[in-house]
This record gives sequence, structure tokens and C-alpha cells, in this order.
Amino acid sequence: MDPATAAMMVLLSCTPGEASVCKPVEMEPAIYASLDLCMASLKDKLASSPNGETIGRCRPVDATNTGSLPIGYTTVLVTRGLGADASTSSYIVQRQR
Repeated sequence: MDPATAAMMVLLSCTPGEASVCKPVEMEPAIYASLDLCMASLKDKLASSPNGETIGRCRPVDATNTGSLPIGYTTVLVTRGLGADASTSSYIVQRQR
């Protein structure tokens, strides 16, 4: 998984009316392996409130920065070189089953 393709869903619950007030939906953050997977899930969630009481969006995130990985993925640190010349890279990979 390329960290640049990970996505997070954000949902807001809105009161009906002209001056609607929206507040974050209380739920655990949902991190998806891709923007496409997030959008598909968002479509299903929004379908359950056809009058627009819930609104939302999917945003790309760098899962290495958030520390939140999609289910089935893990972070692997790879160090190349020795001593002062060593450099470490972080990769998000799918776990083997």
C-alpha cells in the first residue's frame, strides 16, 4: 500500500433547517487502504440518511503520520547501511495471512 493513497472518512451530523448546525459524528476514525474504498463506504453511510442529516467526505492521509493503519496492514522499518551512514525508511505493507 502506498501511504499516499490511504484515506480517512469524516462524518458530520447536521440539524435540519435553513441554519443547519453540523457536528462531528462520534465514532472511531475510519482509515481505508485507498480513496476508492473510502468513497464506496461513504456512499453506503450517506445512503442511510437520505434527507441529508449526515454529510461526509474522504480525504487522503499519510497513514505513517497518523499512526492509524487499515486493518490487515502494518508498518515495517527498513534500515540500510551501518553506523553514521545508516538511513531508515518506513513502509506500510499488507500482513501475510
